Amino acid sequence: MNPDSRTMTFETPTPPRLRVSIPCGRISVTAEDTAVTRIELVAIRGGAARDWIAEAEIAQHGDEIVVRGRRLGFGLFGGFGSIEATIHTPHGSDATLSVGSGRIETGGQLGKVAASTGSGNIHVADCAEANAHTGSGNIEIDLASGSVEAKTGSGEVKVGKVGADARITTASGNARLEGVAGAARLTTAHGNIEVGEAGDSLEAFTASGNVQVRRADHGHVRARTVSGGVRVGVASGVAALLDLSTVSGRVRSDLAASEPPAAAEAHVELVLSTVSGNVEVARA
Repeated sequence: MNPDSRTMTFETPTPPRLRVSIPCGRISVTAEDTAVTRIELVAIRGGAARDWIAEAEIAQHGDEIVVRGRRLGFGLFGGFGSIEATIHTPHGSDATLSVGSGRIETGGQLGKVAASTGSGNIHVADCAEANAHTGSGNIEIDLASGSVEAKTGSGEVKVGKVGADARITTASGNARLEGVAGAARLTTAHGNIEVGEAGDSLEAFTASGNVQVRRADHGHVRARTVSGGVRVGVASGVAALLDLSTVSGRVRSDLAASEPPAAAEAHVELVLSTVSGNVEVARA
């Protein structure tokens, strides 16, 4: 038996709810075609981490599997070492994951994922719904069939396709969203915002940075920056109602002037503004 590691396996014929919390290190969850959930904890560089693992609760309570141990006081992380938590679980499992200092990553198709770190990166591959928060670190979510909320104090946020609503916030860093079906709100104080395909509604605000929306074909887009440019592409054949403004910059639209669209006609409403920068509307 390795004194630096601990492994436990649970029968999970239906997808369980995982609740895993470690003080520092890495949590890796892989969803796969299996009827069991296997958890392995490994201590890296530190006897204190080994003690934490030995004392930790690793248990199954109904459809919930928990991994948790004692809390560490502030300033104790330096001599603690770190913990590698590796979990294999059935497709569709829900996961609530937290690390005080370290990173979280998932693979395979999970259900609802809630991931949080005090400082460290988060990467979610595929899930039904994602809620990811970190104090300092990057967040990456590849695919979500439902809604997404991602927030970091300092770092970049990259989100792929979202099947419902999306809310992305970063104080300092870029925010990128590949596509969203529902309503989306992206905010950053210092960073660029990029959206591939807007959904039912889009709000994008940055104090210092550019805003680019590659394609919008319905709903409304509101984009504002203080120092930077705004550019939106409108799908071919879709009419646009425009409200464009800049204080010190140029306003340009490649769309031909026309009568207001009829009630049933496909159209998008654009309200775009900047204080210092250009505002552009073009065909996607």
